[in-house]
Amino acid sequence: ALVNGAKGSVQPRSAKPNEDTRFTYTLWPDIRDGNNGFDQLRFTVPDLANVGDLAISIGGIPVEPLAVEIEVDSLHVTLPEAVLGDSIAVDFTTRLVQNASVIDLDLGSSAFPGLWQDVEPATRRSNVVLLPDLMNSERLIDDLYFSNRVFTPNGDGINDELTLSFVLLKADVVEPQIQVIDMAGRVVARLSGESTGASRRFVWDGRDEANQPVAPGVYLYQIDANTDAGEARQIYTVSVAY
Repeated sequence: ALVNGAKGSVQPRSAKPNEDTRFTYTLWPDIRDGNNGFDQLRFTVPDLANVGDLAISIGGIPVEPLAVEIEVDSLHVTLPEAVLGDSIAVDFTTRLVQNASVIDLDLGSSAFPGLWQDVEPATRRSNVVLLPDLMNSERLIDDLYFSNRVFTPNGDGINDELTLSFVLLKADVVEPQIQVIDMAGRVVARLSGESTGASRRFVWDGRDEANQPVAPGVYLYQIDANTDAGEARQIYTVSVAY
């Protein structure tokens, strides 16, 4: 084993949804004779897309990590040397969009690639962050952004596409559906999106499902969060001109 045991806790225990929040994760390792110690930290944070202002201290002394990487929902930190007993505090800024977000930590060692040892909560649910504002809210979509509401997909390289992006709250196992509908109520396009954490991004090039340019005019952008509860469906107008 890398350590005999380890416990951890995150503060604060509550946050605003989809808002930059400064967290501190404190780790208390129990290292005894025969343990090898660790020099790698792997945090698992739901919908992790970005981490800012990372600061680490070991035994109260600030240290610079050798490497910091974000991979899917994990933050990997490599420390400058193996830790053999002191507590560690990791400060970082990120956004959470799931109520009761669990922040887990595993310990690793560059001397034993692929070996990870989990950290237990120091107290019950001390690795859980609540988002109280989401508990009684019907809001599912945040930070909605249209690159433009009138675009000209004529192939001249200027204003040829319409980009829509937003942050999906609460729903972590569903994918939103985007349909473009004409004023007669017919679906002319269904869009596939890209995901980065809780962020979704959709691009429409002004073509229908047969890959033909649509006629100029006003269209409805229907956003369906694809959930059974909350404000799951929203509709916006966009215009195509040539």
